[in-house]
Amino acid sequence: MWLFTGAIPGHTKFGRDQASPDGNGVDGLAAYAALPDEEIPLGKTLVRISSTVGGDLTGVPVDPAAVEKEISRLAGKLSDALGEERNPREVIAALNRILFVEEGFTYDCVAGNPDNYLLHRVIANKRGNCLGLTSLYLLLAERLSLPLHGVYVPSHCFVRYEDAGVRINIETGEKGAEWEDERYLRKFQLARGWPYMRSLGRKEMIAVYLKSLGAAYSRKGREDHALRLYREAAGFYPGLPDVYFNAGVSFQKKGMLDEAIAQYRRALDFDPDLAVARDNIGVALAKKGLFPEALAEARKAASLRPRNPVTLGNLAATLCANGMVEEGIREYRKVLEIDPDNARALAGLTKAHYARGEFHEAIVACDRAMACGWNPDPAVLGSLEKYRDPRPVSLP
Repeated sequence: MWLFTGAIPGHTKFGRDQASPDGNGVDGLAAYAALPDEEIPLGKTLVRISSTVGGDLTGVPVDPAAVEKEISRLAGKLSDALGEERNPREVIAALNRILFVEEGFTYDCVAGNPDNYLLHRVIANKRGNCLGLTSLYLLLAERLSLPLHGVYVPSHCFVRYEDAGVRINIETGEKGAEWEDERYLRKFQLARGWPYMRSLGRKEMIAVYLKSLGAAYSRKGREDHALRLYREAAGFYPGLPDVYFNAGVSFQKKGMLDEAIAQYRRALDFDPDLAVARDNIGVALAKKGLFPEALAEARKAASLRPRNPVTLGNLAATLCANGMVEEGIREYRKVLEIDPDNARALAGLTKAHYARGEFHEAIVACDRAMACGWNPDPAVLGSLEKYRDPRPVSLP
């Protein structure tokens, strides 16, 4: 069956018996996870994780003491700037000015680059993504007892000042600009009530950091190490959907489809609107040959993401696998309306037309797919050549 994998870095319980051998430098974190939130040293924990895991990821040894020293320097500079000032907006303005203006930190949104959230790299390069800069704000806030919290939404996090009825969101992607909650809800297409937009505790923020590092291991193909970090993250924040979704991706990459499906379903327990989990469940079920079940999941995913090319492509492929080729062709055409050069949709359309004996339409789709980088089976291409129409033909 031809499916768009749609893997995204990016939840059923997975126990310690499924953990990989150590190698991440996270031994002992479980003891921290058992502590009350207010007793956890956020800064020391994040520096430790960043230094040990970062050293393993990059192959470059890290000196945690040097990181702590630089954080102390920045905290001292901020303390001098604030004096006795504790007006919320003045505090935020001082933080933003010192980090973005005086120190020259910049926002780096390049996906998949751990250099932009490993703390030692963020500090050395003065460049970080949303997680890296949010972590830096929180470490400085901890040193000065400022009421800042991390906030998480899918694929993004930011800082929030929250104290005595005052609540101000700080968007590091815009040099600390204030964003209203509604702007985040619109941008990330969120409904209120799921586990997002909350001011996170220390343990929850550690979990966000751990799951992001797990994704970095997964991108390197080190799935056992990724799963170890996801397990640790779940210990700190059992209700974070991404922990289980990411674990599902790692299990799926390892070919452990039942385990992957279980993790995706756990993610949906916490976020029923997590369309990509539905999508990946459908892919996994199809790989198991359970095509009717896969189709049910693909339809649910498409209802949640009706304009997403990957989701619609998976639905099209699943329809074709269930013998509903005409409906599959319609879904492939929807993909091409959104993304006319989508090679996978064009390849799927080629196969669908070929299966229906519509060889002229198949060769037109095949030519377009090859122009977009698809390499068809030579036997299929050879059998289609005799149907090539010398006159120009376009897909309807």
